[in-house]
Amino acid sequence: MKKSLFDIKFEELREKTFEIILVVEMLCEVCEKPLDSRKKVLRKVQFLTVVDYQNLITRAKVYDRVEVDVENGKVYLYSHDFPGDVHKECIEKL
Repeated sequence: MKKSLFDIKFEELREKTFEIILVVEMLCEVCEKPLDSRKKVLRKVQFLTVVDYQNLITRAKVYDRVEVDVENGKVYLYSHDFPGDVHKECIEKL
């Protein structure tokens, strides 16, 4: 189960290795809901000290949201992009 990074305490991450995954969600220009998403594995990181955790908190500030899946060892960094596309349904509503 994914949780927001800000709901996770260091103790839940201590001495575990996580895969950092960048997720870019392409959003509709009208409704701002996802048209598509792209995932890319960036690296693996180990949380051995509180400094490792603080580094992730600092990095999270540039993303739209950050979710952690403690059970599966993954951290998702979400970024939103507006490629200029629109859902077919949104065009019909205009």
